Amino acid sequence: MQIHDGGLAASMRLTPYHAKYFAFELTKRSSSESVDKLASALSDAQVDLNPPIQAFAKIVTVVDEQEKPLGRDESKTVWGALVTRGFLAADGRLQPSFDPARPGFTLQLPEAYQQHEAAVIDVLASYQIERHIRRERDERRNVLRKEVVASPDFQELWNRIKPRTTYRVEFDTEELVRRAVSAVRAMPKIEQVEVHFTTAELLVTRGGVKGEARAVSTERLVYRGPLPDLLAYLQGQTELTRSTLVRILKGSGRLPDFFLNPQRFMDAVAATLKAELHRLIVDGIKYERLSSGDPDFEWQMKLFEQEEIINYLTAIKVRRSVYEYVVYDSEVEREFAKRLNEREDIRLFLKLPGGFEIDTPVGKYNPDWAIVKHEDETLYLVRETKSTKDFLKLRTTEADKVRCGEQHFKALDIPFAVVVDDTGV
Repeated sequence: MQIHDGGLAASMRLTPYHAKYFAFELTKRSSSESVDKLASALSDAQVDLNPPIQAFAKIVTVVDEQEKPLGRDESKTVWGALVTRGFLAADGRLQPSFDPARPGFTLQLPEAYQQHEAAVIDVLASYQIERHIRRERDERRNVLRKEVVASPDFQELWNRIKPRTTYRVEFDTEELVRRAVSAVRAMPKIEQVEVHFTTAELLVTRGGVKGEARAVSTERLVYRGPLPDLLAYLQGQTELTRSTLVRILKGSGRLPDFFLNPQRFMDAVAATLKAELHRLIVDGIKYERLSSGDPDFEWQMKLFEQEEIINYLTAIKVRRSVYEYVVYDSEVEREFAKRLNEREDIRLFLKLPGGFEIDTPVGKYNPDWAIVKHEDETLYLVRETKSTKDFLKLRTTEADKVRCGEQHFKALDIPFAVVVDDTGV
């Protein structure tokens, strides 16, 4: 194998996943403290750490409440701008000028792409070799500041956010039918099953056996077997009543598609109905605080008792938090923590631990930040950081979890918001 991070040429390109995998294998083979030994291990390894032109194609923007990826052409434009500004070499190698931790760092992207700067930085950072090969000297214990945990600011913040809740859902059946009819009507066309036939001739030569295609044909199959119980299937998938399902199917005008490809039609309708049902449930969800008699009526302080070994290359040292370092998952989070740590009106902020999970109909939700802010009065806040200010316009599972989290904190009378930077605090 052969890896290149500027000095060694790669003969093939691999995905970031493969890069991490091979880097892990290399770390096991070689002492993480020896550059010479690492270089010798790299000489027979092959991992591409150069961002390809299409590296930014999957960065999403919000269009009509849907996530829309930038695509290959837009990615090529971003890539070209990075080359022009000296962050990438012409062959895609990351340059020393790419240093997001440097004060005042910016990619200076064209105006049309400035909203994606944080996402572009995250993509570029994923190709840095230090992100894939962890050295012992890059790891350290994240010290819990017990004096901060015992402080009045933290105790009051924790007392406000620690109550657990339960939820109930309310929705109007007529509204569900209306939405579901529109959604099923807008489903992609259900096609008949197609079978492709290829006739080939096998030729035995001195060089081996090879095949040559002689004829290619396609045949559409008409389903003639017994039809499955459509209503029973959809009822099992959605738990809606048969009468509601009948109204939706009739109103959609899509029933003829059922006879073209019964299973595909049932699966498509079931997925569409579940999506609309989840949206309606989330829109009508109500949270209530659990009573003190419930055994799990609040989160416990043991969430903060364990000190973890962290990679300080993906952590920022702070002075206004319960831990010495805040571990970040993205450039947006790193910049947010940095800014809060610099502000005099922020008395305390913390990244909520992974065990702090709120129950929602679409899965567990772990909020990002809890904050104590003081100006004329002391405010206790919860914030979610995202790379786009239009995040809550999306109708994705992740956005629905955040909506549910918003209702959870509303029940606790805790101000909650989705922000892109510290100006939302």
